[in-house]
Amino acid sequence: MKRQALLGILVIALTPMQYAAAAGIVRIANGDCHALATAASAPASAQPVQISLASRGQYGYCPLTVNANVSIDGNGASMGMMYSLTTSQIAIAANASLAIRNLNFVSAGDPGTAGGTYVCGPFGLTCNVSTYPIITNRGSFSLDAVSAQGIAYGSNSFIHSFGSIYLRNATLTGSSDAFNFSLFDLDGIASTLVVDQSTLVAATPFSLSDSEPHSSADALSGNQITVSNSILAQTKPTSNSLCGNAGGSLVPGLLSPLNSKGGNLTTDSSCDLQGPSDHVAANIGLADFGTHGGVVGTLALDFSSPAIGNGVSANCAATDARGVARGTAACDSGAYEFGGGQGQLAASGMSGLYYNQANNGHYVSVQRLGGNFALVIWNTFDATGKPAWVYGVGTLDGTKIQMPQVVQNIGGTLHPGGAVTGATPTLWGSMTLDVSSCHAAHLNYQSTQPLFGSGSIDLRRLVFVNGLDCSP
Repeated sequence: MKRQALLGILVIALTPMQYAAAAGIVRIANGDCHALATAASAPASAQPVQISLASRGQYGYCPLTVNANVSIDGNGASMGMMYSLTTSQIAIAANASLAIRNLNFVSAGDPGTAGGTYVCGPFGLTCNVSTYPIITNRGSFSLDAVSAQGIAYGSNSFIHSFGSIYLRNATLTGSSDAFNFSLFDLDGIASTLVVDQSTLVAATPFSLSDSEPHSSADALSGNQITVSNSILAQTKPTSNSLCGNAGGSLVPGLLSPLNSKGGNLTTDSSCDLQGPSDHVAANIGLADFGTHGGVVGTLALDFSSPAIGNGVSANCAATDARGVARGTAACDSGAYEFGGGQGQLAASGMSGLYYNQANNGHYVSVQRLGGNFALVIWNTFDATGKPAWVYGVGTLDGTKIQMPQVVQNIGGTLHPGGAVTGATPTLWGSMTLDVSSCHAAHLNYQSTQPLFGSGSIDLRRLVFVNGLDCSP
């Protein structure tokens, strides 16, 4: 009887959070920043803490203090980030670690004054708003399949680190236009940053500080930063260089060269990357920002991007930030893999506009429909030079669209207001379109009309549908 009573007292004493921790994973309800902060602030003596956020949940401004070994699986959730005049939003203590995956950092607002300055002296002299970095790391910090977009980080960096940072498949798009400071500020000779298969787009991604006391024989070095298969691009090309000084107590000239394992693309030469397949390209060919079939934001690659296939195979991650397989023989630079690995073609990825380079006026439009069907429209000419367009709905067979019945509209008059009269759909023949890769297609046609005959034409993709590439 006494044992049963004691057990009842223990059951009452244990909180739901403790029960969850005892089970191995702390599950945080959607929007519950208090529970998240409580779980993340476990004492240094605690066992590793695993936190799982609500799938695609929304979490506002959530300050976190990390003293133990903590991992957070965001499951596609979003967390608001905002700088402060008094403290960092996320603080990782020495000897502690924080690993975050599948999470989207979004802006929770901008508390600074307009332009990030205030009047601080006579004659209208202005100074930058003095802020804390949004994240301060004195231990170990890793971001895997994480995005950050449109976050203002005031007069300091997004992440100020005295310890080690590892990025993999991260997409960090920098601050708002009101500020011009670095994504990462590495402070002291013990700090390191490894950037792997990530896309960093900011006014200045990297800077080095010297606030930690150390021997005069020691020096901060660009070798503290290692990059591989990544994209480093600028939001403000006329401001600082990618590896230039961004203000504050920086040590000039020590960021060049960075330690490169190759496969990187940059928009200027300031980082002096010297690894295999490292290139400087004024236009990286970045497309829209979105989830693109995954749970975290990525910057898609335009079909003409020099990042495609630029990665060094020895450093290729198995998947991109969306979980899409990368190629093994070659992969793309950055967090987004165009075509989902080795140019893999999905049915929806066929959609787009194709043309013949040698013959102006040949355009083929492909629109993936529901079920196993696709609409193909061919804008062409007949043997007399008269413009014609033919169309058919075909079935998908691997990379081929088989259209046994293709129709041409004959006649017809366009009236004011858009009305058409007299058009007669006429059986034209048959076509087969083979979309053999992300970029190439081949059209075979057999027409029953004497002004067209039979033949074939090679096509190149002209454009993709916005938000769609070849990926599954």
